Formats: sequence, structure tokens, C-alpha cells
Amino acid sequence: MFDKFHLIANYNEVMDEIRRQEWHKASAKDKGIIKGQRFNLFRNPENRTAPQTRSLMNLLHINRNLAVAHILRDALGQVWTYSFRTWAEKYLDKWVRWTFVSGIEALKKFGRSVLKAKEEILNFCDHPITLGPLESFNNTVSRIIHRACGVSDLDYLFLKLRQESLDFVPQK
Repeated sequence: MFDKFHLIANYNEVMDEIRRQEWHKASAKDKGIIKGQRFNLFRNPENRTAPQTRSLMNLLHINRNLAVAHILRDALGQVWTYSFRTWAEKYLDKWVRWTFVSGIEALKKFGRSVLKAKEEILNFCDHPITLGPLESFNNTVSRIIHRACGVSDLDYLFLKLRQESLDFVPQK
């Protein structure tokens, strides 16, 4: 997927891979600092508590690769702040260059995949549509089907799905 949510989710998988590699290379003392930081690395700054922020800063201070990956994660999110495609493209190209000069193979690989999907990512500037409402509706459908366990009347199930879908249709 090429929307912000899925692209950041894919980047988080890359960060997790880097975190695991760094844990395996770390000394016994540093392993204790790296352990338990997975979700702290993914968390947005506004959602971190003060102790979580201190713990993350300690981790980033001792590990260059994780610090670079964490900074590039925040920088990647800036692509969606551009309204004009040309400026977004210049920024995305600069971001990909940053991944290449990072010296981290997992980031280089992700940078190459971003280059392949550049047109699809930049389409957001022309058509600022996200998949959030669709994802939400899919979740609602899954929840209804799960709750309908044992329902033998499919017409009733479809009626419930139609009823729930009215919340997702724009009202005039």
C-alpha cells in the first residue's frame, strides 16, 4: 500500500529488523537497554510519557543505527505535508538519498522500494485520499461477522452489514 499508514507500518518493520540486528551485535550491558524498546521506537512523540522518552533517548544515544532509523522514520512522515507534487518529489528523493548514505542495508533496501513506488506515493498530493475509512469499514464488517457466529439467516447478516455501512456513507 502507498498511503501514509501502510508505508510507516512497512518502515516500522524495517526498524524492527534493525533493532533485532543491533541487539544481536550489542554487548550484554547494551542488550538490556535495547530490550523492551520495540514499541517505544514506533510511538509518536506526543504519545510518549516522560520515562519512555528518557529510555528512548538513552537507547538512541548508545546506538547510531537505531538513531538514524528513528530520525528517518520521523522524516518520512513529512512527505504527506506537501501540497505540491514537485516539492513532495524533491523531498522524497532527498529522503531516499538519506537512506542510501546511512550505511544501513535494511534502510537502503527500503529506500529502493520507495523509489519504485514513488509515483503512487506522490499521487497523494494530487488526490489526498486515505484508506482509513475503508480500513475502518473492513474492521466493522469483520466484527459483525464475528458477532454473527451461528446466525443461519444470511439475509439478516447482510441487513446488519447494510445498516452498519450507512455510518460510512457521506450524508447530504
